[in-house]
Amino acid sequence: METQQAMTADELVKRMVPSHLADLESTEMLKEKVEKTLEKPKEVDPEKDPRGRNPYTFAFNWKDSRGKPWLGNFTTHYPTPMDIIKAGVMQSTLTGSVPKESLDALTDEIAFIVSRCTFCLDKRPDWFKDPLNIVDGIPLMQAVYERVSDFEQFFRLNGKA
Repeated sequence: METQQAMTADELVKRMVPSHLADLESTEMLKEKVEKTLEKPKEVDPEKDPRGRNPYTFAFNWKDSRGKPWLGNFTTHYPTPMDIIKAGVMQSTLTGSVPKESLDALTDEIAFIVSRCTFCLDKRPDWFKDPLNIVDGIPLMQAVYERVSDFEQFFRLNGKA
C-alpha cells in the first residue's frame, strides 16, 4: 500500500490557490452579461393588450394529463389590498392556521392559489366553482392561476387604473 507523503508548506499553499477560477471573467464583464440578459422587454402598448385593462377576461383551453379538455372563460381583476387580506385569511384558514414554516410547499401553494382565485376571479366556468374538489385538480388550478398571475404582473407594469 502506498503511504501519503507529507507536503511542504509551499506545496500546500500552491495547492490551495483557486487556479480553476482564473478563467472567470471580470465582475464588470459578468455584470454586463447579466444586464444584457435581463434587459427590459420590448415596450407593449397597454391599449392594444387586453391585460392592460382591469378587469381582464381570458379564454382558458387546457388539457390535463389524461387528455381531458378544460375550457371556459374567466374574468379576473387586479386585487385590492382588501382582496389580498381576505385571501390571506382564507389561506390561513385552509391550512388550519399552521405556521407557514411547518407546511410543505405544495399544501401552501394550493391554499394560496385557491384563496387568491376565490377573491380575484369575478367570473369562472361552473367546473371551477369549487376547485378543491376537482379530482387531480392541482395542475389545473396551477394552470388557471398562471393566467391570473400573468395578468397581474402585466397590469402592475403596464395597466391603467
